[in-house]
Amino acid sequence: MKTGFRIKALWPIVAASALLAIGCGRQHVDPEAEYELVVLHTNDHHGSVLTRKDAAGVGHGGLAERATFIAEVRAQHKNVLLVDAGDINTGTAVSNMFAAEPDIAAYNEMGYEVATFGNHEFDGPLAKLHKQMKLSKFPWLSVNIKQGNKYLGKPYVIKKYDGFTVGIFGLTTNRTQVIASPDASLTFIDEIEAARAMVAELRGKVDVLIALTHIGDVTEAADHNSSVKLAEAVPGIDLIIDGHSHSYFSEAKYVNDTPIVTANEWGKYVGEAVFRIKNKTVVQFSWRPVEITDAVYPPDARVTAVLQPYIDEAEASLKKVMMVTSDEFPFGNRITRYQETASGDLLCDATVAQLKTIGMDVDFAIQNGGNIRTALPKGAVTKEAIMTMLPFENVIYVLTLRGSDVRALFDFIGSINQGAGGFAQVSREARYTITYDAEGRNGRISDVTVGGIPIDDEKTYRVATNDYLAGGGDGYVVFGNALDTFNSSMLLSDVFIDYVQSLPSPVAPETDGRIRIVGGVTP
Repeated sequence: MKTGFRIKALWPIVAASALLAIGCGRQHVDPEAEYELVVLHTNDHHGSVLTRKDAAGVGHGGLAERATFIAEVRAQHKNVLLVDAGDINTGTAVSNMFAAEPDIAAYNEMGYEVATFGNHEFDGPLAKLHKQMKLSKFPWLSVNIKQGNKYLGKPYVIKKYDGFTVGIFGLTTNRTQVIASPDASLTFIDEIEAARAMVAELRGKVDVLIALTHIGDVTEAADHNSSVKLAEAVPGIDLIIDGHSHSYFSEAKYVNDTPIVTANEWGKYVGEAVFRIKNKTVVQFSWRPVEITDAVYPPDARVTAVLQPYIDEAEASLKKVMMVTSDEFPFGNRITRYQETASGDLLCDATVAQLKTIGMDVDFAIQNGGNIRTALPKGAVTKEAIMTMLPFENVIYVLTLRGSDVRALFDFIGSINQGAGGFAQVSREARYTITYDAEGRNGRISDVTVGGIPIDDEKTYRVATNDYLAGGGDGYVVFGNALDTFNSSMLLSDVFIDYVQSLPSPVAPETDGRIRIVGGVTP
């Protein structure tokens, strides 16, 4: 674990009347005493209400499990600050069903003190977000989002402890305007300009200054202001707590002597930062990621009680009928790995349609045939049946590719042998022919069109896929050339369910010839 510290000049002490406005009582400072502040932080929770079991049966994350760790830290330390760096919304079914109400109820029970807006807080209408803000017993922060003349939430808060004060301001990525669908009444201010003004305002009022940001440490596009760029451009921040990129850090990343930290995703980790403060000056800083597993941190009873009604209702929903089919959607001997299938068509078309609901238009979607694991039955199809067909917790990604890379993508698709898990299923916007030898190998692709037009090497295309393929899985390394990457955090199974519920009933298992196979084999 890397540790470091920054010695600051002694900033002027705010007048007692101002302190009373931001804290309780008069602050006492012993110039010889060393004070401690523990900051616990999470980010990119994405509706991860329940722990996620690995192959060994160990549960990772989970709100009740997180609560146990937080309670232990509070029992051991006097000054604990608990914060979240955004994207509480959009994830698992139990959260999505109730618009993150169970998540916020658990955050209230755990005693979160502030959160910043992530881009996924803007996936739905502004009224939904306003309701979530009202449910929250903690303020939402962002210094760069305004509605008219007012900030959408609060720009910052100041916390007063015995011996020192802490300022926390929020920042939300301006890419929200591209990768989400914020209300037209909202104005986004440049992140670095907003941060620079806020540091100038707060630096003389507080002893520790924290930027709680949802901007990401991985650059997604040329105009993306990352947390690294923030630290390079704006001195005077004691700690940047970041979200958005879902990055795992084993130690703090130092840029211009400013530590940047983040806690991965889905509550699998909680970041733990420790400040040592003497005479209103930071003299030491350390940080570590704490892995949250049910083997180490059993579920907290109070948070479990808060969540249980939501969990019970969600589990009951597994037995609910999501769609009615006129016939079976066949799977056979893994036919999704050999040819166009009705389930593959439906899944890819669902991907395109549901992205439009959050304001994201794509040119086509691709999913790997190996992601589809069973048939759908004739007649009533329950949520459980759909979750069995799509058992992986895949998330939808949108990648922007040059036309030349899209051409390379289709050349790769053509080269995939029949029977391989990477065999492509595509949305209706894409059409092509693959010619195989008699054993379903040595494929060659031809007659490729997107939207009825041949690929233009000079154009850019938005391609929707899942996180596995986006990361190069099944050999799709061409996705590594993406000019822009957007993690929608929409679960593939939820996307499918939402889409089929919008279709006329019964749903027929049909294909339309978007993938034409010449030669090859049938399983």
